[in-house]
Amino acid sequence: MNGVVNFYKEPGITSFKAVDTLRRLFGASRCGHLGTLDPMAEGVLPVCLGYATRFADYLSSADKEYIAQFRLGISTDSFDTTGAVLSENSGIKPDTETVRACASAMTGSLELTVPAFSAKKINGVRAYKLARKGAIEDAGVKPMTVYFCGLLSYEYPFGVIRVRCGKGTYIRSIINAIGTELGCGAAMSGLIRSANGVFSAGDSFKLHTLEELKRDGSLNKAVVPVTELLNWGKAVVKDGALKSIANGASPDRSGYLSLPIEAEGDDFFLTDTAGKLLAVASRQENSAVPLKIKMVFI
Repeated sequence: MNGVVNFYKEPGITSFKAVDTLRRLFGASRCGHLGTLDPMAEGVLPVCLGYATRFADYLSSADKEYIAQFRLGISTDSFDTTGAVLSENSGIKPDTETVRACASAMTGSLELTVPAFSAKKINGVRAYKLARKGAIEDAGVKPMTVYFCGLLSYEYPFGVIRVRCGKGTYIRSIINAIGTELGCGAAMSGLIRSANGVFSAGDSFKLHTLEELKRDGSLNKAVVPVTELLNWGKAVVKDGALKSIANGASPDRSGYLSLPIEAEGDDFFLTDTAGKLLAVASRQENSAVPLKIKMVFI
């Protein structure tokens, strides 16, 4: 089976465990997710099956949306409430408008501290492995793009924010920065990824639903083809050109039944007359061979 499953990860399991569960459920030889969720987090975790894993770089760059709960008055080594408490401050209790203004200011390209307990690599080693040994206090800073950060609710010491952001943004880092700005510290106490690109929580599948679909013999209903997820041109190949494509050879113009060369972008899906994905190719300007094959799936 090839495509992407909009999986809803429950809290308490790792993203790796979630992927392994789906690999066994679908009987997939290759399987991978589009962006790690912390064990305490829940929500949208798109999982690629089969040859869809080869499109991970294209699909994982999508923007994301989160709903996050935070607790004011504490700072932890992991920037969330699962970590060791480093400091407590109950003397500063900011009002709602102060917290709202602080959250709203967390937009744009921000240089934020990466949590020590994160998957970022430092000299080839995952930061959390170094943190467990006490070798680092944080994982340095990195630019993170935040399009929107808004306060949804607040009653000291807890609040909830909604964040829309780019790839590689740590919500824990945003909350840590809010706590620093307010002067009282803050730690993330809950996280839901509500959207990852075109995938939303409302359309996601929990494990028990996927298990029901498998019992009914309709597990394919949960799989979205990559051709529906990327806005690339679609070229239809003649039967006579199938053998050359299987060998990685790019056909000339006569090898296509349909060639929408006017489509935007440089990447194209190549399909047979039944719509089966054969290959991916890139545009070649001013050439008798208009598309150069990059990946083959037959």
